Amino acid sequence: MPAVTLDGAVYFNCCTDYSAPDWSGFRSLEIGGCSVRHDPDPGESYVTGNRAPDDSAFWTVYGREHDGCALAITDCGILTETHAIAETLSRLSGLPLL
Repeated sequence: MPAVTLDGAVYFNCCTDYSAPDWSGFRSLEIGGCSVRHDPDPGESYVTGNRAPDDSAFWTVYGREHDGCALAITDCGILTETHAIAETLSRLSGLPLL
């Protein structure tokens, strides 16, 4: 089977050098909604994950590590596009999409 080349800016935009992570460190993939909170006092923004779809500004595909922690793999602004990206990453990595 020929190697698959994916646009790192789309599929791995939360990863170092827009490169695929070491898939062996994960047990599954997940999609989570995220919101952004702007704190005007210090002038900073904070991202909160695991949000309901109607309370999400964008979505993230996470790799669930063997110890239970989640690592962001890529962020996406459109939920249907996020599902398509997650399905592609699932096929590529051999990890289940939960």
